[in-house]
Parts: sequence; C-alpha cells; structure tokens
Amino acid sequence: MSEGPVARSLAVATAPLAMALVVMFGIQLAEAWLTGLLGPHALAALGFVLPVAMTVMSFGIGLGAGATAVVARALGAGEEAGRLSLHALLLAAAVAFGLALPCWFGAEALLRWLGAEGETRLLALAYLRSWLLGAVPLLTGMVALGIVRAAGDMRFGGSALAGAGILGFLLDWPLAFGVPGVVPGLGLPGLAVAADLSWLAMLLVSLQRLRRFGLLGTGGAVMDGFLASTRRVLRVGLPAAGTNAIIPVANGLFTAMLAVQGSAAVAGFGLGSRVESMAMTALFALSAVVNPFAAQNAGAGRLDRLQTGMRASMSFCLAYGLAVALPLVVAAPWVAAAFTADPAVAASTTLYLRILPWGYGAIGAIAVACAAFNGLERPMSAVAISLVRTFVLGVPLAWIGGRLGGEAGTFAGLLIGNLGAGLLAAAWLLRKVAHEPARQPLPATP
Repeated sequence: MSEGPVARSLAVATAPLAMALVVMFGIQLAEAWLTGLLGPHALAALGFVLPVAMTVMSFGIGLGAGATAVVARALGAGEEAGRLSLHALLLAAAVAFGLALPCWFGAEALLRWLGAEGETRLLALAYLRSWLLGAVPLLTGMVALGIVRAAGDMRFGGSALAGAGILGFLLDWPLAFGVPGVVPGLGLPGLAVAADLSWLAMLLVSLQRLRRFGLLGTGGAVMDGFLASTRRVLRVGLPAAGTNAIIPVANGLFTAMLAVQGSAAVAGFGLGSRVESMAMTALFALSAVVNPFAAQNAGAGRLDRLQTGMRASMSFCLAYGLAVALPLVVAAPWVAAAFTADPAVAASTTLYLRILPWGYGAIGAIAVACAAFNGLERPMSAVAISLVRTFVLGVPLAWIGGRLGGEAGTFAGLLIGNLGAGLLAAAWLLRKVAHEPARQPLPATP
C-alpha cells in the first residue's frame, strides 16, 4: 500500500471490502425483516440490545485497529511480525472473555437501565445472553481480519465477512422458527445462536489465512515476548477501543431518551440504524483501509502519499454522503414499510431516515479521521474526536432537541452533532498529516 497511484490503491483496496459489507449489512436488513415477523416486541428488543452488543464489539474494533496499525507498520518497516500477530489474537480472546462474563450476569440490570420493560425486556435478555456466547470468536475473528488487512490482503477479509453473513442468514430461519419434526424454533435467541456459529466459522478460516501468511508465530515458546507485544497493540488498541466504545455508550443514552417516547421509537431507531449501516458501506470500508494505508506509508516514510490519500478520502466522504442521502430521504416511507407493518414503528423509522442521512458524509469523515490517527499511532486524537462527537455535541444537542421537539428533535440534535464533529475531524486530520514528521520504525518484538 506504499506504492502505485494513491487513489487507485485506496479504491482497489476499498472495493472488495465494500461489496462484502453490502452483503453483510444486506443480510442484517433481511434479519431485521425476519425479526419483524416475530412481532414489534422483538424489534424493540433488538433496539435495546444494540448499544450493549456494539459496546462489546467496539473492543474488537479497537483491538483490531491496534493490531492492524502495529503489524502494518512492522511489515512496512521490514520487521518480522508473526509472533506479534499471534499475541494480538491471544489478547483479543482474553479481552472478549473478560467482557462477556460480567455482561452475561449483568444483562438484566443493563436492560433495565436502558428502559426495557415487560415482554420486550424478557426477549432482549434472552437474545443478549445468547449473543454473548459468541463474543470470543467474534472479537478474535475481528482482530484476525485486521491483521490480514495489515498484510495488504483486502479481498480475503471481505470474503470472510460476506461468507459469515451468508452462513448466519442460512441458519436464521431454522434456528428462530424451527423445522417441523426436526428442529424446534428458538424464537429471537435463535438469531443470536446463528450469528455465534457464523463468527466461529469466520475465525477458523481467518486463522488458516494467517497461517498461510506466516503470521501465527515463528516457533519457540508461544508466550515469549507476549507482554511486549501486548504493550504495542494496546498502545493503539486500548484508546481505539475507547474511541469505538464511546459511540454505543452514547447510543445507549439516546435509546434511553427515546424509550420515554415509547417502544416504537426504540424499534424505529434500531431499524433506522440498520438501514444506515447498509447505506454507509463504502465509507466504513474506506475507514478500514485507511488504517493500514496510513500505517504502511508512515512506516515507509512516504508522507506525500499519506497527505494525498487523506485529501482524497475526505473528498470521497463528502461526495458519497450527499449521493446516498437524497434518494434515501425520498424513499424513507417505502423503506420503513418493507420491514414492519406496525404504523408507529414505521413512522419512527421514516422520521429517522428523513433526518439522519444528511450527516452521512460527516460520519464518514469522522470514521476516516479516527482510523487514520490510529494507523499513525496517535490514538488519543481519535478518542478526542469521538468524545466531541458524542458527549460534547451529540448527547447535549439530542437532549435539548428532545425537550423542544420530541423524537424529531432528538434526531435533529444528533444530526447537528454529527455535522459539527465531521467538520472538526476533517480539518484536524488534514492539518496533522500536512505536518506529520518522518518517524523511525518501532523496535522489533523480542
């Protein structure tokens, strides 16, 4: 990623991952439709589970960002990275177990705090506890895919994500609704079990790919140098995990705000968020590519490519965000009607999709800036951007908007926060890369 035309390098790396995310998020939308068949309480239950699940996943994203950055920099500087990769995977598995266990036992308290009540809370509790059983393969697999990207292989990561999504979807119906005379339906928790099994499969194929790259250790005692490797990964990974955890924690607050408006508002927020993920696939894919791009070029001393790549990425975020927002806003009522027959949930989903899409370009700029700062091993800059987006702008503005305009005001506050943080993130990143000093390669792991 430190050679060839910059825009072409970014586009070639982004395209396969974007296509895979289209498949993955498309399947998530199909699963939302299946959930709608289980009733409005099931949709609302997913809305309450989402902040907790995303908080756990944020640690996988953060550790993956840390592993991607340090392995990519090591490879760009010509270092041996096999043991570093292996230790990053072991660290991810340990962190996943350490998160899943207390969340499993504290699930009911978390859902009560979010405002889930009655049948909705019982469904959410069953789903969340089933989902947490797959936390170890999920987080470890996310780190494994990050290391594959660090080696410059974007196609495999996309294929693995798409394959996991397809496998999970194929298992959704029999596990949730059952097969008469063969498999009893588990209801909403069946969707979580299907996801768990797909993540396990993703992890296994990812480990095999890393083995082919020689990135699963180099012989000797497995734990030799583990603490040194852990420090390198956590130097970026811990702040990056914090950066990503800030957003779902804030979403938990938004969910609690909307719960006052009723469970339909929470269900609409959850459905709107899934449609949003589908609409922003190209921006998410680009942010995943920017991390190793920045790390490899910084490690190789190619600061000219770094500056050109960041300018091109921000321009793409703006253009893509506007191109996606207009048709989605126009089609909002039909999109909502495709996933739910409940008028109140459809109305909330439509409201979400008529307000929030205008900030998609800004959200893309935030994601790209955070990924680039992590790749440059400046993770605290990414933390600062996320804090500004959520707790300085997003939460206060959403609260004020909710007090003044109810559900619509909450969404409007979120939009204004995203726009302000996006402008800040773009300006900050472009200014930093314009003055990025040449840096020496990190010392090799013992």
